[in-house]
Amino acid sequence: MRRQHRVLAPLLVLALASACGGGGSNPAADAGVLLESDVELQSFHLVNQARSGEAVEPQLGLDPAVCEVARRHSEAMRDEGFFSHTAADGQGLRQRLNRAGIAYSAAAENLAEVHHATRPAEVAHSQLMSSASHRKNILSPKYKLAGVGVAKAGDTYWITQVFIKP
Repeated sequence: MRRQHRVLAPLLVLALASACGGGGSNPAADAGVLLESDVELQSFHLVNQARSGEAVEPQLGLDPAVCEVARRHSEAMRDEGFFSHTAADGQGLRQRLNRAGIAYSAAAENLAEVHHATRPAEVAHSQLMSSASHRKNILSPKYKLAGVGVAKAGDTYWITQVFIKP
């Protein structure tokens, strides 16, 4: 049975946090293996491409600490079997950012779960841009920094995008 891709309504909270994944050449990608770090960077670049296409300034900066918060949430969704802005321990985005020591005045979070896709970042981005609330997060000029975190199991990717205003 083929599962549907999912996106979750964004969580807007009062929100701060340069690179999520690694840089340089990726031998695994050359061999046809898509790493989580590849999907993270692709997702981030797609967000900034969308902002550029809509003349939204500024382009977002990629913050490693925010990436780590996003990545841990994606891993928790995968490992603990939930798909929500609220983790199994009851912690939401605000608590996750605070626990990481990230100062912020505004933040938002987009989530996507993608199955059976050879280009999971593109599938997730398309779905997020098709949702008014997710699109609003991606295109909001108030956010200055972002982090993307991805977890993978089999052919399923959990993608968390976090947007923050210092």
